[in-house]
Amino acid sequence: MIENQNLVPCDKSRLGDTLKWVEPLWAEPTKPRGKRDQIGEQEITAELLSRSDLLEFKVVDVQHISGENSTLTIKRDSVITRKKTSIEKGNCHKLVAE
Repeated sequence: MIENQNLVPCDKSRLGDTLKWVEPLWAEPTKPRGKRDQIGEQEITAELLSRSDLLEFKVVDVQHISGENSTLTIKRDSVITRKKTSIEKGNCHKLVAE
């Protein structure tokens, strides 16, 4: 499905659009309070299910980008919610069929 599609920058998304973005992978906290270390990145491809204050997605694909010792935090076919600002930070792109 993804191989024969083009990526265009995501400015306005509609329900049913397939989006792709990058999220950081975080290490377990080493102190009770403090900033966690980023240990890698994962690329998420997901279909937009609903739009409100939070965006709801069904995950189509998840890939490791960096961090060999890190484990992916999201599973394929799971439903996730994200803020729109979080998606924009990950260099969001929309998949468009050729």
